[in-house]
Amino acid sequence: MRVKFLGSFYEEFPPPDYPEVVFVGRSNVGKSSLLNMVVGAKVARVSKEPGRTRAVNYFLLEDEVYLVDVPGYGYAKVKREEMERWKKMMEKYFLERKDNIKMAFLLIDSVAGVQPLDEQMIEWFEYYGIPYTVVLTKTDKATQKEISRTLKQVKRYVGEEAVVLSSAKENRGKKELLSRILK
Repeated sequence: MRVKFLGSFYEEFPPPDYPEVVFVGRSNVGKSSLLNMVVGAKVARVSKEPGRTRAVNYFLLEDEVYLVDVPGYGYAKVKREEMERWKKMMEKYFLERKDNIKMAFLLIDSVAGVQPLDEQMIEWFEYYGIPYTVVLTKTDKATQKEISRTLKQVKRYVGEEAVVLSSAKENRGKKELLSRILK
């Protein structure tokens, strides 16, 4: 797959020339790893430390769709001022681009399950009419019991067709995610 890094943006985003697919989730849920797995190349920086993605990162896939990696919400070892800046940047991104976003992938850790901030994100997507798919990440690290529990939590919000089980380590879910991205 052809993918090109377009840059990291804080305020002014690229022109809305292509539809956008955005990867959203808590800090350390695996957004960058999942993006790399989907495109089959290490284009997004991956770190074990929460809060490493600090800007809205744009990638162009196959000259037809923007893939957008945004900062995680929740736990990150950064100053309060930095967290506030991220919050404002994210609100600006979603408000300015909501009509251009064709799909949001809401990543939820299959071991940790649905957290209050994930619920808020779901409410936000529904309020603004942004289509979304829940992606359960790190299924290679979860027991079947943990996956079942998290699936049950997620199904309170979406049907089974709006959930993809994934593991960046095992390439699980790649085909389903690519099909949704290129649709």
